[in-house]
Amino acid sequence: MQDNDGHGLNWELAAEGLGYQVEAKKILDRVNLRAKRGTFVGLIGPNGAGKSTLLKSVSGLLKVQAGSVSFEGRDLRKMSTKEIARTLAQVSQTPPYTYGFTAVELAMMGRYPHMGRLEIEGDADRRIVGDAMKLTETDTFADRSLETLSGGERHRVFVAAALAQHPHVLLLDEPTSNLDILHQIKVLEIVQKLVRQGMAAVAAIHDLSLAARYCQSLILMNNGKVLAEGEPADVLTPMLIEAAFGVHALVTRNPITGALNVSVLDQASPTEPVEPRAHVHLICGDGSGARLMFELQRAGLMVTAGPLAGGDTDRAAAEALGIDYVPVTPVGSIGEEARLNHLALVESADIVVLCEMAFGPNNLGALKALASVRRMVVVIEGTPSLDRDFTGGEALSVLGGLNPVARPRGLDEAVECLVDLASKSVEEGQI
Repeated sequence: MQDNDGHGLNWELAAEGLGYQVEAKKILDRVNLRAKRGTFVGLIGPNGAGKSTLLKSVSGLLKVQAGSVSFEGRDLRKMSTKEIARTLAQVSQTPPYTYGFTAVELAMMGRYPHMGRLEIEGDADRRIVGDAMKLTETDTFADRSLETLSGGERHRVFVAAALAQHPHVLLLDEPTSNLDILHQIKVLEIVQKLVRQGMAAVAAIHDLSLAARYCQSLILMNNGKVLAEGEPADVLTPMLIEAAFGVHALVTRNPITGALNVSVLDQASPTEPVEPRAHVHLICGDGSGARLMFELQRAGLMVTAGPLAGGDTDRAAAEALGIDYVPVTPVGSIGEEARLNHLALVESADIVVLCEMAFGPNNLGALKALASVRRMVVVIEGTPSLDRDFTGGEALSVLGGLNPVARPRGLDEAVECLVDLASKSVEEGQI
C-alpha cells in the first residue's frame, strides 16, 4: 500500500554510520539516525555536539565523508535536487539571506520543488501557502518585507515555507530559537500535529524539557557521538545529562502533562566519590533533607531516608534522585511495617544523620529508632531542639540520650563533616 506520492506507508529515513571530520576534529563519528513515518525524533546535546552537522548531512546540504542516507531504501545521493526537496524540508538555525522578499514570497518558495522549470504558482499553491502561513500565524504580516520582521517572526516564516513544501520529513535546527514561550509551544505543537498526520520530524532542540514533552524519542549527542537514544525517560537521566552537559540535574514528571521536566541544579564538580561507598541514612522531613540527599549522593555516598509521607518535599526529592526511602501515609503515626523497614535501614547504615526537623507524634517513631543504634550518629543543629519538639518533651528525652560523633551546623558544614567521616571510615577499614 502506498501514500498519495507513491511511497510505502511504512517509509523510513535512515542515516547509517555518518562521519564528518575537519582536520583532526571528528564532527560526526559513526552516527546513525532513523526517523519513521509518524515519529518525532529530538536531537539533544551541548553546543558543538554535532546536531546541526547531522541535520545538514541528512538533508544533503553537507557531503559526508562516510556513511549513507536513504529514504525508503533509496540512497539520497542518487536522487535529484527536486526529489530531495519534495522529500525533505529543512529549517536552519540561521536562515539564508533574504533581503527584499516579503513573507508570502518567501513562503511560496516552499512550492518551487513541486513546479516545473517555467511554471508559476497556481491557485493550489497559493492555497497551500496560505494554509501554512495561517498555521504558523504569519498570515497577518504576509505582505511585509522580511527585514521589517523580528527574529522570531522571520523564523516562523521559514517554518511556513518548509510546511508549504509538503515534505515527508521535516528537519528543524533549533525551531524554538528566537521565539517567545507561547510561540515555542505553538511551533512544536504544529510539528507534533503534522507527525500525527503521517509526517516524520527530526529536530535539534536546546530545551530538554520541551524535547521530552513533544518528542517520542531522543538522541543524546556529545563530541560527535551518540551517547544514548530511546524514549525520553531512558535518555534524560541525571547520569547521562551530567555526562553530556557537565551539570547536575533533577529529572521529575510534570504533574499536569506527565512529561519529564529537567531542572539544572549546578555545575558538576570533580569531587571524587568515596570507594567503597559508605551508606548514610537520613532521618528527615519537611524539606530538611532534600538538599543534603543531593549533595551526599553527588559526593559518591549511598543515601537512604527514613519514613517520609506523601506530599513531603523530602519524599519528592528522594524519588527524583532515585533514593530508597520508607513510605508512610500523611496521617497517623508510623505503622509497624514502616517502623521495621526504617529500623533495618538504620542498622545497615554506616552513618545515621538526624536532620534539623520538627518532631511530632507522627514521626516520633523514626527518632526512637536511634535509641539503640550502634552506628555513628550525626545530629545537624541549628534551630534549638526545644523549638522543634511538639511531643510534650518525649522527643527531647530521646535526643538527650544520644551520643552523636558530630553536631554540624548548617548544610555546608554537614556535608563536609559526613564526607570526611565516610572517608576516614573507609581508610580505617570500618566500611
